[in-house]
Amino acid sequence: MGQLIKRNIGKILLDGGFLLHHDLDCALEEQKHSKELLGQVLIRKGVIKEEDFRVPLLIQGHLGSIESAVKLAAGERQLLGTLLVNSGHITSEQLDYAVAEQKCSGEKLGETLKRLGMLTGQQLSALLEFQGNQDSDNVSPLRLGELLVATGQITRDQLEDALHQQTKSSKNLGEILVESGYLHQSGIEYGVRLQKMLLKSTLAAIICLGVNTTSPDAYAETGELCLFSKQLQSSPMREQYITRIATESATLLAYNTTTDSQYQSDASDDFSFSSFAFGEKSSSFSQGGTIDQFSRDCLACHDGGHASDVKIDYRSSPNNKSMRYGGAKDHPIGMDYNLYSGMDPQNYKPVAAFNSKMIFMNGKVGCLTCHNPLKPEKTHLVMSDQGSALCLTCHNK
Repeated sequence: MGQLIKRNIGKILLDGGFLLHHDLDCALEEQKHSKELLGQVLIRKGVIKEEDFRVPLLIQGHLGSIESAVKLAAGERQLLGTLLVNSGHITSEQLDYAVAEQKCSGEKLGETLKRLGMLTGQQLSALLEFQGNQDSDNVSPLRLGELLVATGQITRDQLEDALHQQTKSSKNLGEILVESGYLHQSGIEYGVRLQKMLLKSTLAAIICLGVNTTSPDAYAETGELCLFSKQLQSSPMREQYITRIATESATLLAYNTTTDSQYQSDASDDFSFSSFAFGEKSSSFSQGGTIDQFSRDCLACHDGGHASDVKIDYRSSPNNKSMRYGGAKDHPIGMDYNLYSGMDPQNYKPVAAFNSKMIFMNGKVGCLTCHNPLKPEKTHLVMSDQGSALCLTCHNK
């Protein structure tokens, strides 16, 4: 049995497309004051219907390990590439590239995906097992009939009757339910839509569980390149990653003024950062509503579940001295640098003085300000911090 990891209901909802990041951010912020359960807040605010919220709860307990998650497979059998795209782990363009590579190499697609760094061995094995289970008669809460019962569309007796009729017919379950008068076609379509959303949540969980097969701090312990950075070392992910940041970031702020070459950034690209997400979205929803999406992508793994836990302070009050960074935790993010440097020029260097590769998304400090996932070195710093050079690009002391 693999490691058991409690899958956050917020992640399940986001992965399946039940709600948007903004809606979850607002609900979690309100939850701090109301002391309600997350579902109660979301339902009260009209973000999600009560019957829809109950459905993800059906699978939450199954997403603690790969072994249990793959058994949730239901619906029509899908190709490996389709499963990966549906999980959000890769794009259609990345799949096309992998297929082209496969045709040249003669490998199986899974082996090509592994070679390109798009999948780990455990992710591939899990997806193939999931694929095989789609053809089986295993009991799963994601089967259409179970979802229709769970959402109150039909009763258990009606489902049992329809399943009994199906054994004597070549018709699918939906047709039988409609013909028996148990449900309108719109109800079937609603159930199929829920099924697809939950399957997407399940696939995303499987991909996440297969990222790290040892411990949350395995990267720190072994020095092995993390999967996300490994993916960015080869085409087409690298080019897409660079292009994304070039198109989504209008602000490339220069930073370091030192002339000592050992302190200079050794990043090899002018546009070295991106919000391109290969799978999970950030779990740090409660860290502030305006944290840039690129930082959220980083924190998706650095939540203590699959990579070392990063405790981020969200700061955006330059005139509040009680909010000063004391160095006790990881560097805070969310600060508008121009506001901070304008309020306290003695401690912060002006933007005009900077001249290296550190990015402020929308003018704010984020993960990509100091870290470049394209760099394979441990911690992915954009430049050497020898003599606190990295810190002193912004701070005067």
